[in-house]
Amino acid sequence: MRIPDAFKTLLVAAVLLAAGPAAADETAYLLYLKGTEGKTTPFRVLWNEIDDANGRITIDVGSGYEPWLKKLGLARVIAYDAKLQRREFVVRDPELTRFVNVVSNDLVRGVQQANVLPGVTPITTGAQVEGAVLFISKSQDPAQLEVTARLHVTYPAPQKGGPPVVKELINGDLIFVGAPEPKGAQKAK
Repeated sequence: MRIPDAFKTLLVAAVLLAAGPAAADETAYLLYLKGTEGKTTPFRVLWNEIDDANGRITIDVGSGYEPWLKKLGLARVIAYDAKLQRREFVVRDPELTRFVNVVSNDLVRGVQQANVLPGVTPITTGAQVEGAVLFISKSQDPAQLEVTARLHVTYPAPQKGGPPVVKELINGDLIFVGAPEPKGAQKAK
């Protein structure tokens, strides 16, 4: 199953979430799914490299997803602490996994209900998050930020005979890139 770009953006941004003005030690970036730069609406990320080993990322997926996230009991803006591992900052957080799980369950529910065959018992279990990690690259170019969401989400799909088959909703990296938000852009909104 091909995953639409809008879903990828939401899942990661939904993975990755209204941030106010950046504090003095934060840099605001506008990120796009790699390859969609300028073709889609970016989401806003505040990045703070606290010291040589610690960082903090705050993600705002935008007002367009706010009603849906609110219905799911999720915030539009999320923040995670990151630890330096080798040359990248890494986020491994149970709240990130929970966020991906809630979003994935809602999306999978629609797929499962749409594919129910006559005479087949509907599946009541949802998505299973096998992994959800964010990697924030320490770029040589301070004008660029790269955030990679490594996600592995599976779900049971109904079939006419026998038990459900486990399918992958996503298993791979979603790469987001962007430049610092232009000065004064947040005030203009």
